[in-house]
Parts: sequence; structure tokens; C-alpha cells
Amino acid sequence: MIAGDVATVATVYGAILLGTCIGCGLTGIVFVQTVLYFKFYPSDCTQNKILVLIVWALDMMHTILIIVSVWESVIVNFNKPEMMDVIPRSLGLSVAITAAVTFLVHCFFANRVRKPKLLSVTKKWYFAAPLVFLAFLRLLAACVSTTEILRLRHYSLFIKPFPSWVFTTGVTLSASVEFIITVVMVTFLGRSRTGFATMNHIINSLILYTLETGSFTCAVTIASLICWMVMRHNLIFLGMHFAISKLYANSLLATLNTRKRLRSDHTFSSQREADVYPASMNIHKSSQRILGPFSPNKSAHLNVNVETTVVSVIDEPCDDYDMVDIESKGCDTACGTEKDSKEFLH
Repeated sequence: MIAGDVATVATVYGAILLGTCIGCGLTGIVFVQTVLYFKFYPSDCTQNKILVLIVWALDMMHTILIIVSVWESVIVNFNKPEMMDVIPRSLGLSVAITAAVTFLVHCFFANRVRKPKLLSVTKKWYFAAPLVFLAFLRLLAACVSTTEILRLRHYSLFIKPFPSWVFTTGVTLSASVEFIITVVMVTFLGRSRTGFATMNHIINSLILYTLETGSFTCAVTIASLICWMVMRHNLIFLGMHFAISKLYANSLLATLNTRKRLRSDHTFSSQREADVYPASMNIHKSSQRILGPFSPNKSAHLNVNVETTVVSVIDEPCDDYDMVDIESKGCDTACGTEKDSKEFLH
């Protein structure tokens, strides 16, 4: 890219400046979510804690790199139109950091795809292994792109067929993996619905969270890819690219931090359903002449078992707090309890 190729300064410096401002705002949200995670889940499993710390550190590093790149482009090279084509080294490194965050988040969600009890062990890996492989290819493409950026140091050279197709492949893989993960998780959660209102409420909440986080991140990635394909002679695509790693980090932390809200929703729903039992107790009392003696205490104890079992699974400190696995375990537990209650009544 040379000075004559740029229609206005706004599409070059303005785009990366606006992208940096948005990225800094998203970094603040990442920091707040990280603090909330360690506050509300101090007993979470070690691998989740390490993952959160790594993602937070990479996000902070990415923010520092894009700020340095904007400072060098806008301040250091002020009133130097011939320097508009130069790529700061820090900007090239930020591409690799974005790929690293994306890879970690994709592996986290691929692990969740692997866990539903609706599939056999072999079929679980049929879904998860290709996702991890595609995520690794995206990381590899980003590393190649970073190497070429540091070697070429000019936008006009980077937009040539090579290495531009490598960067295109990387962003395409990122959007594809995110789309596949979102579709698979929504499908598995939809198949996990049962006849129990409490469990269906939790499943519907999980589907909503999955669509909100996955679709928005995927949409921004696709928008960045389209801008890169259509408008390579400006940096609008790069301004959007600055926000991608932050959106992935926020989606990971939002997934971990929403567990307490789901537990609260479940507890509230369980309390409402518990109000039905006194009426059913009266029915059993009135029908004792026909069905014989009935123990209300045992029925009440059975209701407590259902609630306690599901909540304990949600609070389980290990197993990655997998929401898909929670639904499978919860449904199996609830269904099994209803079966036991029917056998008891008969």
C-alpha cells in the first residue's frame, strides 16, 4: 500500500484507531469477567483457572501491541504520507496473539462438544477431533502470516497473492470453526430436552447463551473477512480484526461465569415446582382407601433427592463445568428418579 492508493486517511489510520478504542473497551470487559470468575468460582478446577489466566494475559498483551502499533502509525509517523504503507512490527505480532486466543477458545468449546452423553465415545471424537484440527490449521496460518508481515513490512507487499491467501485461509477457518461449534452445540442441547420444565428452562438458557456468543463472534469474523476480500487497500478489515480476540476471550469467560446464574434459575424453578407437591399429597391422602397406605415423608424425601442431585451436578468443581454434560447428567438423573417414583407408587 502506498500513499496514492488510499482514498482517505480515515480508512487507514481512522479504522485502526477506532478498532483500537473498541478493543480497549472489550479488554476492560475481559478484565472484569476475569475478576468475577475468580471471585465466584474459587474452587473451580485448576485447568479452567490456568486457561482463564492465559487468555487474560494474552488479551492484555494483544491490547498493548495494538496500542503500540497505532501510536507508531499515527503519532511517530505523523505527517509522513510515505510511511502509511509500513506495517509496525507490533501489529504483526498482534495477529499471532489473536490466533493463540482463538485456538484456546476453540479447543475449550471442542472439548464441550466431545462430552454429551447423547453420543458414543467414538462419535464424540468424530465431532471434536476435526474441530481441533481446523483450529490448529488456523493457528498455523496466522503464524505464517505473522512471519510474512515481519519480513515484508509493507501492506502493498502483503496483499499480493502470497501471502494474502494464507491470511484469508486463517480468517476463513476461524469463522468456519466458530460456526460449526455453534451449530453442533445448539443441536446437542436441543436434543437434550426432556419433559421436565426445570431442565428445559436450563437447556433453553444454554441455547440462548450459545447463540449470542457464537453468532456475534462469527459475524464479526466474517465481516472482517469480507472487508479484507473486497477492500484490501484500506485497513477497515484490520480494525475489525483487533476486536476478534477480545470477543473470543469474552465468550469463554461468559460461558464460565453464567453457571451461577443458571444454578440460581434452576433453584428458583425447583422451588416453584415444589409448591405443587402439597396438592399432590392431598390427592394421595384421599386415595389411600383405594391404593392402601402411603408414606408422604418418603415422597417428600424423593422430591428433595431430585433437586439436590441436579444442583450438585451443576456445582461439580471438575469436569470443566461442561454445560452440555450437565444437561445430560441432569436429564438422566431426573428421568431415573421419576421412574423410581412410579415404581414406588405402584
